[in-house]
Amino acid sequence: MTEVSTKRQLMIARHYLDKLSIFIVNMASFYQGANPTFDQELVMLKKQLSGKPDYDAATEIIGKLNSDLGKDTKLFKRRNLDSVSHLQKALKKLIKTKRLPDDIKGDANEFLISLSLNNDAVIAPLTQFEKALDLYHKALQQIIEADDSDSQTPEQVILHNTITLELRELIAPFYVGNKSDKNLQEIYQKLTIGLNHKELLDCCLVLIRFVIRDVIKEANATSRLINNLHKSLIQINDNIETTIADSEKRFEARDYYNTEIKQQMTVMESVVSGSQQLTELKEQAKQHLDKMQASLDASAEADKREQTATIELMKKMQERSVALESEAVSYKQMLFTQRAATLSDQLTKLPNRMAYEEKAQFEVEQAKRTGTPLCIGIVDIDHFKKVNDAYGHSVGDKTLQVIAKHIRQYLPKEDFVARWGGEEFIVLLPNTSLEDAFTKVEVMRTKISALPFKFKGERVNVTLSCGLSQITQEITLEEAFEKADSFLFKAKDAGRNQTIFKDIE
Repeated sequence: MTEVSTKRQLMIARHYLDKLSIFIVNMASFYQGANPTFDQELVMLKKQLSGKPDYDAATEIIGKLNSDLGKDTKLFKRRNLDSVSHLQKALKKLIKTKRLPDDIKGDANEFLISLSLNNDAVIAPLTQFEKALDLYHKALQQIIEADDSDSQTPEQVILHNTITLELRELIAPFYVGNKSDKNLQEIYQKLTIGLNHKELLDCCLVLIRFVIRDVIKEANATSRLINNLHKSLIQINDNIETTIADSEKRFEARDYYNTEIKQQMTVMESVVSGSQQLTELKEQAKQHLDKMQASLDASAEADKREQTATIELMKKMQERSVALESEAVSYKQMLFTQRAATLSDQLTKLPNRMAYEEKAQFEVEQAKRTGTPLCIGIVDIDHFKKVNDAYGHSVGDKTLQVIAKHIRQYLPKEDFVARWGGEEFIVLLPNTSLEDAFTKVEVMRTKISALPFKFKGERVNVTLSCGLSQITQEITLEEAFEKADSFLFKAKDAGRNQTIFKDIE
């Protein structure tokens, strides 16, 4: 019975250790790349705990990781000091600006001195970043106010409108996640209806602050996870050491009990061979059997205590691993949600410009590797400004949503569609020749031009103009984009509601 319970105990211990090893391997894979200095140890730890685990080697690696993780706060402090150094350089450049007013130069100089005096005490430079941004904002505002705002060139007007549109796309994820923020809601509405230079600068400042706060928030969450992992590794290391020590003690105790039983057996053999009386033999045999039974009982009781302690230990380790796993899943879900919001256009639900840039890089590499054609197209809604001016921005937004939905619907699933900004969309057509791309886009354009739009009871015909180009070994993605853009303008000049993919003779 003792042998069976011992085997069961070992099976239970092995089961929990194997499960814990798998969890540690998964956690190591999850955190690999978060800090390159830990990557080598994490790879080695995964190797030692995969397949047939080597706990002795893993314990050494865990000890090294514990030491490295303990230095994590120093790493963050060094990064913060680097950030302060960048702030100092930026302030020095600001002070050297020729058109900067003297009062702002004085404020910047005082701030620079305070940074120099207090850089050793920096914990989180967020407030310093905000103060520096305020100084830059004041400087830009005064410089702009000194200029004649009415003497804008057409290029400046186009740039202003482009920045406004891009800023609206960038701020959309923050707006969706923080609709209760009245300041952010006001900025988003201004970006929708249009704003002047000063208001545009205010919007830039708000967005920068939100980005910085999100980065700080995410860094804090990562730091907490690393700290919890650090504590768990210490606990796991202690538990492994305790298990090993208990096993060694149990081996010694079992060896002691076995030796004692053997001695009793030897004595019994001696008594049996030397005894002359049966009664005396029975009495002596009973005494030795009682001693042997006592040794067996003691051994069984020790086994039971060790088994109970091991089970309790494994339960605690399992609870800790489940808690860590739950926290990791929550953090991964948060990152997934943030990434989805970052890569999605909030109005049309299509991928945004950032998503396009990632996809375009992948498709270009894929086309080069496989030798297949890749085309790019730019799609623009004709006279969209007139729709906005005549029927309002809410109608314009609804129009964008309907057009986006049907562009996606009328193009094959393997083609990529994203909102470029404003009323423009961009498409990538992999494994498609220029002629086939023209056919696909023309089918989509024709179907959308037939959609029955009605604004305030009035039937309105909404059409698209498109420009197409192909990426080749000789024509880069950027060159193909410029070419498609030039064809789009030619389609506009030629009367709109058409697709152009080559120079018209």
